[in-house]
Amino acid sequence: MLENIGIIKIILPPVAGAVIGLLTNYLAIKMLFRPFNEVRIFGFRLPFTPGVIPKEHEKLAERIGDTVGDHLVTNESIHELFKKESVKLKISSALDSMYEKFGILASFITDDIKQMISEKVIGLMDSELPEIIDELDVKKTVTEKVRAFSLKRLEEIILSVTKKQLAYVTWFGGVLGFFIGTVQLLMFVI
Repeated sequence: MLENIGIIKIILPPVAGAVIGLLTNYLAIKMLFRPFNEVRIFGFRLPFTPGVIPKEHEKLAERIGDTVGDHLVTNESIHELFKKESVKLKISSALDSMYEKFGILASFITDDIKQMISEKVIGLMDSELPEIIDELDVKKTVTEKVRAFSLKRLEEIILSVTKKQLAYVTWFGGVLGFFIGTVQLLMFVI
């Protein structure tokens, strides 16, 4: 019986540290997303409710909108896309498909006329596109879309990207807790 108590004294600090580290990191990660709403007990709001992401849903939507609109899909980048030769070829191809729908009249449209129409359409798009793109307002559109996500859907999106890394954080808490428990044991023994 005394031998078992000796083994328990040696094993308990590292194991307890590992379990505590795992649980606290797991709980901290869960608290990023949950609970979705504030929790009240006897009229008092429980601290850390709602979770960080539900609480900051509006700000998160705005920041994502700002990032996408200012750095990823800018008006200039959309305009540059339409200046690419591959896009111009697709526009010409779409016009050619349109001519085929004219039936017998298509035979009167020569290659020179087709070329001229393509150039005019591309020129018109190039001159009018900046104004059209300004109306698009990528920043506002993205912000509204993220705001419209349910908190559950937002959690799913974030976890789909970070699940593996968050698992590493959880396990790291266990390893760190085990290490701290071992150090405590050594300090106690020495």
